[in-house]
Order: sequence, then C-alpha cells, then structure tokens
Amino acid sequence: MVSPWYSLGCQRCRHCHRPAVGLLIVFNWSRDPPVSWCDSEFWSVGDDRIRVERMNNTHFEYSHAFQTVMEFYARETVDTQGSQSLSGVIHLEKPVICALAAIIRYLKEFNLDKVLSKPENFKQLSSGMEFMRINGTTLRNLEILQNQTDMKTRGSLLWVLDHTKTSFGRRKLKKWVTQPLLKLRDINARLDAISDVLHSESSVFEQIENLLRKLPDVERGLCSIYHKKCSTQEFFLIVKNLCQLKSELQALMPAVNSHVQSDLLRARVLEVPELLSPVEPYLKVLNEQAAKAGDKTELFKDLSDFPLIKKRKNEIQEVIHSIQMHLQELRKILKLPSLQYVTVSGQEFMVEIKNSAVSCVPTDWVKVGSTKAVSRFHSPFVVENYRRLNQLREQLVLDCNAEWLDFLENFGEHYHTLCKAVDHLATVDCIFSLAKVAKQGSYCRPTLQEEKKIIIKNGRHPMIDVLLGEQDQFVPNSTNLSQDSERVMIITGPNMGGKSSYIKQVALVVIMAQIGSYVPAEEATIGIVDGIFTRRGAADNIYKGRSTFMEELTDTAEIIQKATQRSLVILDELGRGTSTHDGIAIAYATLEYFIRDVKSLTLFVTHYPPVCELEKRYPEQVGNYHMGFLVNEDGSKQDSGDMEQMPDSVTFLYQITRGIAARSYGLNVAKLADVPREILQKAAHKSKELEGLVNLRRKRLEYFIDLWTTHSVKDLHTRAAELEIQEIQTSPHNEMKTTLLELK
Repeated sequence: MVSPWYSLGCQRCRHCHRPAVGLLIVFNWSRDPPVSWCDSEFWSVGDDRIRVERMNNTHFEYSHAFQTVMEFYARETVDTQGSQSLSGVIHLEKPVICALAAIIRYLKEFNLDKVLSKPENFKQLSSGMEFMRINGTTLRNLEILQNQTDMKTRGSLLWVLDHTKTSFGRRKLKKWVTQPLLKLRDINARLDAISDVLHSESSVFEQIENLLRKLPDVERGLCSIYHKKCSTQEFFLIVKNLCQLKSELQALMPAVNSHVQSDLLRARVLEVPELLSPVEPYLKVLNEQAAKAGDKTELFKDLSDFPLIKKRKNEIQEVIHSIQMHLQELRKILKLPSLQYVTVSGQEFMVEIKNSAVSCVPTDWVKVGSTKAVSRFHSPFVVENYRRLNQLREQLVLDCNAEWLDFLENFGEHYHTLCKAVDHLATVDCIFSLAKVAKQGSYCRPTLQEEKKIIIKNGRHPMIDVLLGEQDQFVPNSTNLSQDSERVMIITGPNMGGKSSYIKQVALVVIMAQIGSYVPAEEATIGIVDGIFTRRGAADNIYKGRSTFMEELTDTAEIIQKATQRSLVILDELGRGTSTHDGIAIAYATLEYFIRDVKSLTLFVTHYPPVCELEKRYPEQVGNYHMGFLVNEDGSKQDSGDMEQMPDSVTFLYQITRGIAARSYGLNVAKLADVPREILQKAAHKSKELEGLVNLRRKRLEYFIDLWTTHSVKDLHTRAAELEIQEIQTSPHNEMKTTLLELK
C-alpha cells in the first residue's frame, strides 16, 4: 500500500492550455512517477515553475476517498450507462481511488471537475513501455525543447522540426518529440506518410495544408467550451470554422481517395468530416450578429427548443404592448394627438412636455428629467409597467445565461468526438511539418529494425546544420555501433574539437528516427532504443545541498539503475569533478560496468588516457576514437629560453577518427579565450615539464620491467649502458641518471 505525500499540478497547462487534467498525485513512488501528457514539462523545469501543494492526509484515507468518489459519481447515475460507470469506478484499486478522490477535490476548486465525470475516457497506464524513456536531464542535455544558452526554443530540436501551421499541431509535435515511439509499425506508418507527401505530385496535400493554415486554436476553444468558459464570440468562431472545414474536406474526399497512398494520412483525413458532423446543428440555431456582439438574448434563431426564453420574451412583448396602448390615453389627457414616447440615456417611454406647458401635466405623474426647454415624465401606469418590464428583462438575461450553459452542456456531449477530429488534424499537420524539414534539409529515410544497432553514414547535427546554413559547411560523421560487435565508443580529442556535438548528434538522429522523421544523414539504420540516458556537464545544487561531483554521480547512478541492453548511454567527461586519480578510477570502473554488465550502446567521452586501455581488455566490444585535428608547432617561440614557450596551435578537423588522442590541448583553448600571454607562457612551460616527468616515469617503469626479465648479468650491464646513454642525453632531469648509475 503506497502512502500519500504531495499533490502536484497547475490550473492550466502552459503549453497545451488544457485544464488541470494533467494534475499528478505523487505518492512514495519506488520508481518514476507515472507519465502524463505534460510530464516532460513537469519533470524537466526548475522548482519555480511548479506549484507544489501539500494535501491533508485524510484526503488520501480510503474511507474518505471512497465516500468522495461515490458522491461525485452518484450524481451521474441517472441511467444504465451511468450505473456501469459508477460500477467501474468503485472497483478500481484502493490507491487509484485515493488518488482519484484527491484529484476530484483539487479540480473542484477551479470548477474543472467535470472532466472526470466519464470514467470510460480514462486511459489505463500499462506496464509495457509505449514510448522511449527520455528523462528531464536528457531533454536538457540534448536541447530537445530549448537551448542551453538562453533557454529559448531557437536552437532546439523542436525548433528545427516545427513547421506546423496550427497551435494544436505544434503541441502535438512537441509531444512527438518528447515521446519517440517503440513500435516499428507506428514508426513506419509515419515515415510512409512523410514519404507520400514528399513524392506525391498531387495538389491535395497543399490544399489540406491551406485549410489547416486558416484554422484558429480549435483544441483550446473546444476545451473552453467543454468547461463552459467560452464567450458567444469564441463559440461561434470555433463552430463556424469546424463547419467550414467539414464541407471543404468533404469536397476533397475524391482526391484523397485517389492520390493519398499513406494509410495513416488517408485514415485521418477521411475520418475527420464524420467526426465533425455533430457541429452543424449547433451553428444553424445561432444568430451570427448576436453571437458576434455577445447578445445572448437574441442568440438563438428558433426558440422552439428554448421554451423558457420564448415564454419570457412573450411576457416582455405583452408589457411593451400594454405600454404602447396606454399612449392613446396619454394623448387624450394632454390633448396632443401626435404625442410619442421618447428615450433618453436608456430611459424609455417618457412623455416629453415643454416647460411652458408643464401645468397641464397631472400631479401624480413622476418627473424623470428635464432641460431648459422640456421636462420628461412617466405616468403611474408607465411607472408600474416599466418596472415590471425591467424585471422581466433582467429575468430574460438570467434565463438566457442558463439556456446558454445548457446549450454548452449539450454541445459538450460531443467533446471527445470533436477532440478526436482535432487530434487527427494535428497528426496531419505534424506529418506535413516533418515532410517540409526532410525536403529542406536533404534528409534520408531511416531504416528501423529490432536489432540493437546504430549505423549512421555521414550524419549531421540537426540544429548546428540549420544554424550554420549555407555559410559554413558542417562536417558529417559516421557511426557504427552494434550489439553483436563494437557497441562502445571511447572518444578522446582536443577541447572544442567537436566531441560533445558528435555524441549529441548520434542521440538526436536516433530520437528523430523513432519519432518517425527523416534524419540528417546519407543513410541510417537504427535499432529500436528503449531509452536515451545522458550525463554531461554539471553544476552544484545549493538548494539540495549537493556539490558538482555529487550531482555528477547522482546522474550516473540513475543511469546505471535504469539503462538496459536496448538503451543508448552517453557519458561526457565522467569523473572530472574530483581529483585526477579518483576521476580516472570512477570513469574506468563505470565504463567497464556498462561494457560487461549493462551491455548498452555507449558513447563515452573522456580526457583520461588510462580509460582507453579498456579497448585492450574488451577488443570486440570497445573501440577508441578521437576527433581529428592538426598541430602546428611553428607557433612555439624560445627567444628567451624555456620560459618563452607558447601553446601549440591546433586546427580542428571535426572528423571522428580511429585511435587515441594523447593530449587534450587545453592551452590552445586558453589561447583562443585571450588568456594573457605571460600566463600562457608559464602554463606552456609547466605543461612541458609535467609531460616530460610523466613520460620519464613511464619509461622508467618499462626499463625496470625489462631489467627484471633479464637473466644474464652480461646482458644486464649491456642494456643498462645503452639505456643510460639514451635517457641521460634526452632528459633534463637528474632522477633517471642517478637511478641508472646506482643500478650499474
């Protein structure tokens, strides 16, 4: 039995504008919280963008929760269908009922609890995975929804793929981007649809796209209508656009049947007119002018379906008629045959008399107003009936508001059907968007399969490729990972050489392929990946009391727990947050664990040469690579001895290459960053000194091993003499010389 802790949610989602249906009730979860339509937003943003409210524990007690659920659904039990719904709810598991009761209580505060009234629309979460697992850390690291520079959409994967024409299509595409598919059939259905759009010579797709371009945000509008929060103007706009769309799509049906080859597109487009058919009757009863003006009293053309409004209007007309008939009597009293009522500043049925003739006005008349020239009066009969008329008009407004809400309630019965139609349109919009991206970027169609492999020929980073444009040519790189052969790449190379861009490129191509999108490459064969896990960069978390290294290890531990053989794991410079020896040890042990135990496809970026020795231990599974570069040593100056040394100049080739890069050339980055020359000279001198010392110790170790394996005394003296000459001549240090002399 799980115990309750917090209620997490928002009144209305910032992205899809749906009400708080995405509210999450968080228990003591032993694993990830359940996925909702807005989960990627909730779990990837900072705390300041989430409202966390603690709920009273009594709300989660089963007895109280059961009573709340029974009371809520009992009001819906008016027919057999309602009884079945209630029966389905009360037989839910106890933790589910506790969570449901908490959601009901929360949504009632916003008058949004109606969304829970139909349990048949609940979607049960299955134990089987439906989408690729991408956590908030990966969303940030791969810049899926926003870049890491200014946290804007520009520069993100969503920005590259988003050419949608509608707001609801944009929200759908965002869901696709954060939830790549796992089923080959569904992925290939999207790829077939994109291929159909790209290669079709018919104008039907362009016509459908033009229809989408004219649509307002009907998804948000339907949601507002369903919760009775819409105005008459918004209702009329949404309904009219849906009716027009229905008729225009029906006119395109012959062309769709003839020219659309994709099963996905054909099914979605052909089904929309039928789903939109309930809308037409609601448009026919509306008075367009009144709807646009927001006048609910004149909103409905035919009042036969609105008897209360009809009755109230008849009563109003009777009162107005009696007041008008009273005018004959007033003419006789005042002896003015042409007398007419006047209306000034909203006051009606006034009798206007010149001030010179006021003496003929009966004393029981009520003076309403006057000017220098005239005075205006109400007779006792008008006073009484005008008061009655205003009461009836106020009641009419109330009656019209009530009928309007009933009208919206009746329209809301078709909400889920209409939402399905909008979802179909959003899918079509997303397909058109991905097709446009594929065409503009010269992308290729990936081949998806169940085998665990990632083979990419001349792949490109989708965001960098677009940002560079035609001015700078992006250097493509290939990747070949397979579960049956080499499945781990250890990548070294100079700072700023393109290591991080390369590994992110591989992950982004995989995500795009499983979205069902074409990918930036010449060829791509992608085995279905169940999750992508990344660990790159880190900063301390003062709020949680975690150091940079602690954050680094926490992310790594999470990956170790959740990664499987079918996952893609990306580790960028693991172990850099602590001392060199500890960092090397952690990086080495962690990578070996992934090689030996997890057996996932892994990209491991490091500046630690000892980690590369894993290729020797696991030659079939591991390959050493580095980002290509050229070193120009002509820039080194020694005008005043060793202290005048300058860092080597490095030319980046941005090309993945077999082998290990012995150095990281960090001083070259310092030079590019305009670090003062004096510091660079000192750093270059110190770097050479430390490098020489390390090489000296390595050679000494090799020397001792060689001597240890020598069995002849004569050979021992001979080899010692040879090595003494070589090492003493090349070494500026006396350490090796002393050692050799002692041994000799």
